[in-house]
Amino acid sequence: MIEYALEWLAMNNVEETFVFCCAHADLIKRYLADSKWAHSRDMKVTPIVSTNCLSAGEALRLIDQRDLIKGDFVLCSADVVSNMKLGPMLEAHRARRAADKNAIMTLAMKPVHHPSQRLRLGDSDLVVVLDPTTHRLLKYTELESGRPAQLAKLDCALFSERDEVQIRADLMDTHIAICAPEVLLLFSDNFDYQNLRRDFVSGVLSEEELGNKLHVYEVAHEYAARVHNLRSYDAVSRDLLQRWAFPFTPDTNVMSLGGSPAWGQTSYRYSRGHRYLEATVSLARSVLPGEDVCIGAGTSIGEGSRVVQSVIGRNVRIGRNVDIVGSYVQDGVTIMDSAVLRSALVCEGAVIRTGANVGPGAIVSYGCVVDVRHTVPPNTRISLCQQVFGANDDSDDELEYSAAGGAGAAAGGGPGAPEPGRGGRTGGGGAKGGARRPRARAVDSEDDGDSEETEEEEDDDDDSYDRADQMGKSLERPSTTALKAAEALAVGRQLQAEEAAVRFEASAVGPNGAGYRWDPREGPSDLDRFSIAPPALALSAAEEAAAGDEAAALALGLTGGSAEARGGGGEGGGGGGSGADSEADSDEVGADPERVWRREVEETFLRCIKMRFDVSNVVIELNGLKIAEDRTFADCARYMLTALLALGLPPPHRTPADYVPLFKTVAPDTSTSEGKLALLRSFKQLLSDWRDLLQRFLKSEDDQVELLLTLEEYCSCEGVFEADGSGGAAYAPIFAHILRQLYDSDVVSEEALLTWADEKKAADAEERCYVEAADVARFLEWLREDDEEDDTEGEGEGEEEDD
Repeated sequence: MIEYALEWLAMNNVEETFVFCCAHADLIKRYLADSKWAHSRDMKVTPIVSTNCLSAGEALRLIDQRDLIKGDFVLCSADVVSNMKLGPMLEAHRARRAADKNAIMTLAMKPVHHPSQRLRLGDSDLVVVLDPTTHRLLKYTELESGRPAQLAKLDCALFSERDEVQIRADLMDTHIAICAPEVLLLFSDNFDYQNLRRDFVSGVLSEEELGNKLHVYEVAHEYAARVHNLRSYDAVSRDLLQRWAFPFTPDTNVMSLGGSPAWGQTSYRYSRGHRYLEATVSLARSVLPGEDVCIGAGTSIGEGSRVVQSVIGRNVRIGRNVDIVGSYVQDGVTIMDSAVLRSALVCEGAVIRTGANVGPGAIVSYGCVVDVRHTVPPNTRISLCQQVFGANDDSDDELEYSAAGGAGAAAGGGPGAPEPGRGGRTGGGGAKGGARRPRARAVDSEDDGDSEETEEEEDDDDDSYDRADQMGKSLERPSTTALKAAEALAVGRQLQAEEAAVRFEASAVGPNGAGYRWDPREGPSDLDRFSIAPPALALSAAEEAAAGDEAAALALGLTGGSAEARGGGGEGGGGGGSGADSEADSDEVGADPERVWRREVEETFLRCIKMRFDVSNVVIELNGLKIAEDRTFADCARYMLTALLALGLPPPHRTPADYVPLFKTVAPDTSTSEGKLALLRSFKQLLSDWRDLLQRFLKSEDDQVELLLTLEEYCSCEGVFEADGSGGAAYAPIFAHILRQLYDSDVVSEEALLTWADEKKAADAEERCYVEAADVARFLEWLREDDEEDDTEGEGEGEEEDD
C-alpha cells in the first residue's frame, strides 16, 4: 500500500518524505531499501523507526523531539490512494497562513453523493460544521455508520458568532492534511492527544479560546480514499480497476519500478470491460474473463472456469470449472477443479481442493489447505497460527485506528490493485486471517531547508516474530511443524511422525485440511461492515422500521441505548456489559445523556484513585474524556466533587465491584455531632488530596458557581442524583461546612460564593433552602463583611498615598 502513497507524493513534487513505522519496521525498511526510492533524486525517503509508539500522537511527538520539520508539511496515512493535485490545497493553506498565523491545519475532504459510498468503504458517518465564507472547520463529529437513530449535538455559540454556518453530512475525510509546525508543538504540549481526529481535531475545536483554527479543502473532481480495512481494500481495488484514480491503473505499470526486485517488470495490458492481463497468462479456449478482472503473469486457468470482478496474482493455478466472483487470490495459490470462491481473500501459497466452497467475506491465510468439498462459511478466518485467547494481541493498527473507523482488519500485504494478488509476506498467518499489514504513517515535508537526515532507531531489531505468550504459542507466525504438515497436505505427501502429531481444526478446513479458525473480535454488525464481501446497501423493511422506532424513541429520551448508539462515543458508556452493568446502561444511560456523562466521569476518577495515579495523569485521563464527549472543564469538576463526597458514604447502587472497597462500609449517623464530624473529616482529607485537580478544572468564576449549583443538587438528591436514593442528603446538615472547606482550600473563591448567593435571591423558596439556612447565611455574611473591610482598607491606603 505504501507504494501508492509514495508515487502520489512524488507526482506532487514533494522533495522529502519521512515514513514513520513501528510494527514490522524491519520489513518496511527492507522494502524501501530495495525500492527505487532508495536511489531517487526527485524525492528522498527516510524511514523513522520507533517500535514503542502506539499512536499517531506519539509518532508526531517523537518527530517534534528530533526537530526534523521546519516548515509546513503534508501529513497523510501511508494507506492513502489518491491522484489529487496538492498544489491548489497548498496555495489555499499558505494564503490563509499569510493572513492568519493561527490557521494551523487544512484537511482534505471529499464529497460523497450517496450514503452507500461510505458504506462500501466501511467509513463512519461524519458530520462537520463549516463557516461557508472561510471554510473554517467548526465541528467534527464521527457517528457510527449505518445507524440512522444517531444525534449530533451542536453548540448554540456556533450560530451566535457568525451569520451563516454549513452543516455537512456529505463529506468524507481523506486523511490528507497540510499542517503548520505548530501542529507538532500542540502534540508535544498535550500528551493526551493520541488519535489525530478524535483527540487533536476535537481538542483544537473545543479549545477555541486558544485561537488555533482548522480549515477544510474540498476535493472536487479527483480521487482520494484510504485502505484501512478489508471493506475499503475491496472498494479501492474496484475503483482502481475502473480507472477512477488514473494514472494509478494496472496498465500504466507505474508500480513496476517500486517494491522488491523479485516482483520483476509488470506487463499489464488493458482491454475492453476493464480487463487487465499480463503477457504470460495462460487461458483455456473456453475461458473469457469477465469485467473488472486483473490477472498476473504465470497464471493458468482451466476449461470451463469463470473469473469475474476478481484480482488474481502471479503463478496461480486454477483448475477446470472453477467459479471465482469478487475475490482476491494472491501469488502462488492453487485452486483445484470445481471449487467456488465468492468475495473471499485467499493469501499466498494456499490450496483450495476440488469442490471446496469459500463463502463471502472468508479469509484463507498463507499456506492453508481447504479440503475436498469442504465449505468455508461466510466471514470465516483461517490461519496456520493458532489463536491464543486472552493474550494481549491487539495490533498497532487497532491501537491507532480503533475509533469510529474501527476494525482494522488487515489484508495480505499486497496493494489493492493493480497487483492486489501480490502479498508482501509479513509472517505465516495474520491475526485476522491474512497477513498483518505493517502500519506506517508518512510525514511529508515540503520545506526547502535541509532537514536533518535521520534513520535513528529505538529498537532496530523487530523481534515481534519470535514473541510467544505464556502458553508458548506464537502470536505472529505458525510453528515449523505446522508449516511442514501444511506443505505435505498441500502436495498430497504422506505425513511424517512429527507432522502427523499436528492437529488442525477439521471443522474449519476439513479432515485433510490445514488451518485453524480465528474468532473475530468484532461484533456481528462490525464484522459485516468491515468484511471484504460487498455491503448490503439497503436495510430490510423490518430493519428500517426498527431503526425508525429507535430514532423516535431516542428523540423522546425513552430508549435504553448506550452513549455510542447516540453518537456520543465515550469511554465507559455502553455496549458489551453484562449483569448489573448492562442493566445500568439500559436504565440509566439511555434515559438521560447527563447521567451517562456523570457516570463516565465518576468511574474514570474512581479508577484513577484506585490505581493511585498522580494529579498530572488524572488530568490526562479526564481531559481525554472531556475532548471525546465535547464537554467543558466545569462539567468534569462538578462530578469529580460529587465522587469525592460519595466516597464518605457506602457505595451507591450499581457501583462497579472494583470500586466498592474505596467507599465506607457504614454511613455516619448525621443526626449526631459525632457522625457529622466524621463525615466532615472524611471529606476534608479527600479534598486535601485532590484540591489541585479541582483547581485545574475550575477555570473561571462561572465554573465555580456551576460547581456550587451541582453541590446543591447532590445534597437535595435532585436531577441526575435522584436515582441514588438519599445518599447525598447526608451532607445537607453540614452544607455550610462543605462550603467553608471549599473556600479554605481555594477551590471556590469568595466572589463565586457571593455570586451564587446573589443569583439565588430571585429563585423560588425551595431553591433558596440552602442559601437561607442559618449557618450558610452567617458564613456568607462573614464573607461580605470581610470583603467590605478589605475595600475600606484599600480606600484608606489610597488616601494616605494621595496625602
